[in-house]
Amino acid sequence: MAYIREIARSLYQLKNRLEELEQAWKSEPPGEKRDQLEQELRKIRLEYEKVKNILEGAKESPPP
Repeated sequence: MAYIREIARSLYQLKNRLEELEQAWKSEPPGEKRDQLEQELRKIRLEYEKVKNILEGAKESPPP
């Protein structure tokens, strides 16, 4: 069960980072900085989905 908590903690941290980046992206005028934020947003979204899928799989699989 500890591994599920660790995965959930990672997911929570990624979600918070996503929210921060989205706010920064919305407040940034078009330009290079906004483009960089958008690239980081894409990267974090992919990581978030990956961790979310891992967590779902861990919840569904029986404990070892």
